[in-house]
Amino acid sequence: KEKSEIAKEIYEFIFIPDGKLTFEAGQYLEYTLPHKNPDIRGNRRYFTIASSPTEGEVRIGMKMNMPLSSFKTALSQMQPGGRVWAGQLSGDFTLPQDKNKKLVFMAGGIGVTPFRSMVRYMVDKNERRDAYLLYAVKTQDEIAYRYLWIEAEAKIGLKTEYVIGKFIDESLIKDKIKDWRERIFYISGPDAMVRSYKKMLIKMGVSRRQIVTDYFPGFA
Repeated sequence: KEKSEIAKEIYEFIFIPDGKLTFEAGQYLEYTLPHKNPDIRGNRRYFTIASSPTEGEVRIGMKMNMPLSSFKTALSQMQPGGRVWAGQLSGDFTLPQDKNKKLVFMAGGIGVTPFRSMVRYMVDKNERRDAYLLYAVKTQDEIAYRYLWIEAEAKIGLKTEYVIGKFIDESLIKDKIKDWRERIFYISGPDAMVRSYKKMLIKMGVSRRQIVTDYFPGFA
């Protein structure tokens, strides 16, 4: 349908599914994009569905920094009307059934995409869950979906903290979220970041049962 740069080197691609797609906010699909001379990584990738189940479309958000893989090069050159194949819907990085559970979303870079899906869903359904978004980026220019976080604050009370040029650490969590011991932590981003944050939370005393993780194995 369309493509656009939504933050520095971060692009969003919007597709219209051929039929009704039923999924939960935070799940992912495997995408196949046949193209000439694929590199060693081939023509398949897993991407979180950045759109909400309420939207009727499939959004993919991704980092497009150089050098690009053959897959991302082919995707970046795609024009409206182009097609990809998608299947293997899966993932348990989804909102808890109990809407009274207090939440913390911890995102690193493009790892924010599943939270875009969740928050858009919450706004559209007017679900006022008690949630914080801690969003770590290298620079202000890399903040994606800023318009949604502002809308969500106004409509459902989402509290957002941008962490610029540094990691989310124990002192920041304790300073910003006084009842952190009562919350479920969702962590999404590069594998090393996810592992580091999970280790930090466990050291703080957060139960493993209160930590849900999702990671991006590669950006190429």
